[in-house]
Amino acid sequence: MRPIQRVIHAGFATAAIASASVPAVAWTVWPDVDFGWYANVGRVPAAAMPAPQPVSREGWIWSPGHWTNLATRDRWIAGHWVKDEYVEQQRQLANADSSSVLAARDGRRASPGRTR
Repeated sequence: MRPIQRVIHAGFATAAIASASVPAVAWTVWPDVDFGWYANVGRVPAAAMPAPQPVSREGWIWSPGHWTNLATRDRWIAGHWVKDEYVEQQRQLANADSSSVLAARDGRRASPGRTR
């Protein structure tokens, strides 16, 4: 065998060994990767449970029921009403200064005129 062929064969062998060890290395470096998600690819989801949409309410948004995946099983989340706070949030952002935005980010309520 010629020297160039040996180099090429050695390169292919190295690539094959390296690619075979990638899953083991990935688990040790990134243990929080959700490998269960990959196992569910192509799985047929559960059928939706039909429910009529209720009459709309002022200031509320209807969130229809849906299936959600909890680890190894599916769970049905029933439809429910969610308070529409879009206008209130826009008003707060328009009147907010930097200190109230930071206080809100910390989880405390702050009036727009409050300083830290």
